[in-house]
Amino acid sequence: MTKTEITVAKYLQIRLEEMGLTHLFGIAGNYTAPFLNTILEDKQAKIQVINDTNEINAGHCTDAYARLKGFAAVAVTYGVGAFTLLNSVAGSYVEHCPVLVINGAPTNSDQLKNVAQGLLSSHMTGDMYSNINVYRNVTVAAEQVTSAADAAYKIDAILDACILYGKPVYLEVFEDVWRMKCEAPAAPLTKKSLKGCKENALKAAKSVAALAAGKKIIFWGGIEIQRYGLQKEFLDLIETTDTEFVTSILGKSIVSENHPKFKGVFNGNASPKDVKERFEKAEVKIGLGVWTTGKNLGGFDVWKNDTVLANHSGVRIGASYEPNVSIKDFMYYLKEELTKVKFEAYQMYGPAKLSASFFVANLMETKKEKTTITYDLFFARMNKFINKDHIVVADAGFPLLGCQGIHIAEANGFVAQASWLSIGYSVPAATGVKCARPDKRAVVFVGDGAFQETCQAISTQNKLKHNTIVFVLDNEIYGIEQLLVNPNPFRGKDKIDYSLPDLNTIYPYNEMHPWKYARLVDVFGGKGFEVHDMESLEDVLAQLGEIKDNTIIHVHLPKTSIPEAIAYKNKKPGEDEFLNKDWSLC
Repeated sequence: MTKTEITVAKYLQIRLEEMGLTHLFGIAGNYTAPFLNTILEDKQAKIQVINDTNEINAGHCTDAYARLKGFAAVAVTYGVGAFTLLNSVAGSYVEHCPVLVINGAPTNSDQLKNVAQGLLSSHMTGDMYSNINVYRNVTVAAEQVTSAADAAYKIDAILDACILYGKPVYLEVFEDVWRMKCEAPAAPLTKKSLKGCKENALKAAKSVAALAAGKKIIFWGGIEIQRYGLQKEFLDLIETTDTEFVTSILGKSIVSENHPKFKGVFNGNASPKDVKERFEKAEVKIGLGVWTTGKNLGGFDVWKNDTVLANHSGVRIGASYEPNVSIKDFMYYLKEELTKVKFEAYQMYGPAKLSASFFVANLMETKKEKTTITYDLFFARMNKFINKDHIVVADAGFPLLGCQGIHIAEANGFVAQASWLSIGYSVPAATGVKCARPDKRAVVFVGDGAFQETCQAISTQNKLKHNTIVFVLDNEIYGIEQLLVNPNPFRGKDKIDYSLPDLNTIYPYNEMHPWKYARLVDVFGGKGFEVHDMESLEDVLAQLGEIKDNTIIHVHLPKTSIPEAIAYKNKKPGEDEFLNKDWSLC
């Protein structure tokens, strides 16, 4: 029987379409051109190639798309493209986003000339493994395709790994291999899943149930609930046990925040005060898919006997650890075991206090008058503005802290890179959000410093006719960086008068060059607004429902305004203040 032969490029296209891919992001280059042309030449292709403005933006865009769709791919060219993309892929690796990196490399002939003659073709370093070796640090599988003989095997292997582990993989294809012939797929890819030990899961569940007996318990949901598609199982556990839950900041919106058992986002010391105080009083805290990252914990000590942390690899119960446990199996058995013991579902708040306990819009009433915009006033107003038609995309730093109190009505309605924390992530991520969910409108909250890193993404959004809203929060400084090293300028009346004058002011290297952010629409397209007070903000918000264009809103804030959630840092010495022996809190 004659077997059908197709090009390596076509083979990859077929596999990607099997994975449900509808958008391929990246920056075009001659080493990937044969693959891109294969898609372009196919008038029935299911994949749209999205050419972004740079590789970092393409990477962040791909990352966000993967969060919402379960798989994404980005194509770049060798060396200059792949190395620029690296930061974004590292973020996807840390935050468990299934992303395929497609890197077109110089031809076999180019590689031989380098070895024999020392002749470097474009973007080569002289080491033919330079790109793949770098990517092995931030992927779960990496393959270099140098011939058609094993191309199909390597393509299938990395796609299997990507879905199995839910993390990035890397595929490097020499340019001349793209149009070589290989056998067509004999059958569709079969999606596999990691299997834990059910006996260990049951043992862990019994131990947690024994710990919970006679105590007040609460659940703490994390990002793995969303990454592994376990929202249904999570809600089943919550509702069967009739127990309240909070989420981590990275796990915000893993399920709808309209759920009656949802009691806020616990972010350690950076939580709203009443959330922190009440959560910590629960006698047993059961973390499900929560990661032990600085941003998730905010100074909270999880290494205690009253805290359980269940993740995709195992369950830690106090000082003991049960390995090789599927979180899905664990939640199933935990539901069964908790029904066998007497425990008390911890109540964070009484019914009358719930609305006033967390969502920042209810902590203060904003007024339509010429009132200076602060972070807390701004996000209080945003909590009333955001609705089920929006997906919130928050950047690192003050915007992320402000956004934790915005009510998200639908599951997966909040996107943030809350562990890797690459500033500038949000603006290009919004491109991926809109491509993944065209029925939603992305709303971005980004600081001025972060926006300056990736603002070219606005151009791509206009090219695609998106209707994203970008709030650029302009305090004229790298605020979070200043706060971490020296919070003294933010202390207001409690500011310390240091003999070292640098400790009394914002450091010059944290000062931003001022941009006319709203005027960038003259370059990129869309609508632009500039607001200086709450009244002008209200006027703009009233117009947004009728505006269908991509929109930039330049929001002016005082230099030393900070979100209440991070104000606790003012009471502690910054990194630089430890150098001053006279500082009163050292």
